[in-house]
Amino acid sequence: MKSQTLIKTFTVLFIYFSYSFNLYAQSDSSGRAETEILPILSYDTDTGFGYGAKAFFYNKLSIKESFDLILFNSTKGEQWYKVVFSVPDFETRQGTEFPFAVDFIFEYDKWKSYNLYYYGKNSFEQSDRQGDYADKCVYELIDARVLFNLALRKDITGWLGIKFNAIASYNYQRDSRIDSLAIVKNPFLETPSVKYLSANINCKWDTRNSYINPSNGYVFEMELEYAPDIFSEDNSFFREAFIVRYFHKIFFEDLVLAGRAMEQIIISESGSSQFLAIPVGGNNTLRGVSVDKFRFKSVLLFNNELRYQFWWRFGFITGLDIGYGSNKNLYPEKKINWIITPVIGLRFFMDNFIVRADVGFYKNDIGFYLNFGHIY
Repeated sequence: MKSQTLIKTFTVLFIYFSYSFNLYAQSDSSGRAETEILPILSYDTDTGFGYGAKAFFYNKLSIKESFDLILFNSTKGEQWYKVVFSVPDFETRQGTEFPFAVDFIFEYDKWKSYNLYYYGKNSFEQSDRQGDYADKCVYELIDARVLFNLALRKDITGWLGIKFNAIASYNYQRDSRIDSLAIVKNPFLETPSVKYLSANINCKWDTRNSYINPSNGYVFEMELEYAPDIFSEDNSFFREAFIVRYFHKIFFEDLVLAGRAMEQIIISESGSSQFLAIPVGGNNTLRGVSVDKFRFKSVLLFNNELRYQFWWRFGFITGLDIGYGSNKNLYPEKKINWIITPVIGLRFFMDNFIVRADVGFYKNDIGFYLNFGHIY
């Protein structure tokens, strides 16, 4: 019954997408749309029923710039607003030796009913599903970034960035099941907010034939981030990430094998906010696992997809998400076992972005996600 509902939801959404595309897309002389506006009507297991709009404007100032805007609200209380301004545009500079590029990114995300999962002393023994215990709260995120990009060659690029990040959580509602399990006090209550200003450096070898929808190429990427003691002595940290992505056509045209392997480590003060740990779960990491269900000091992620564009602008994927995490002085106390979540999904390919609808399966849960752009 649940699978039939999901199939019907997919069908309605993608008919809606194709109608919206024909109604709002305006192309320039090169064939790439200068204006794409997509009304959003969606369902997500983490956010509920959502509504809003996504707009993309390209080369309106005749300098190959792009302006990307998302306005979104949901019945489960999420308010998500994101703005990205890039000059030149990401797709325009892909595979070119550009002298300089800059990206301005601002994101505001508020959840009125956000689950903060955590583990206690006896939760492993008394629960057959790790991390099912969660207090609810209001969660607010502000993320602002400026990235200065440089291409040394067509396939070697890098950027220097400055990021401001502020997270606040409040109005906690206790999970009534926790008291009977002798689980320790919610660690988020000790430091329920975090604010930091960090410096970022990134270097990348990138041979993809497209930024938006690659079908061939490799990416090797290293990123370092450091946040000094500016706002609070407990919010200083160092983060390192190494990412490998690959894209290759196999067997026949339009069938692409795509994969990502990602390793991340964060080193922070022992008394730092739990929000500085690396969140895992949701539509960009392990699909099928509830959003931010796990938080770790070190993470390994492997995502693999077979992508096939079967008709016009429509495509589908089958995939497998695999994750592993461990901690020191952070809950869960030691590590989690390998998590494997099968994924299926549909895609709708627009000129400047991709509409992504995925279903992930984790134990007895099914996660349904609607978002934009490939997961990698």
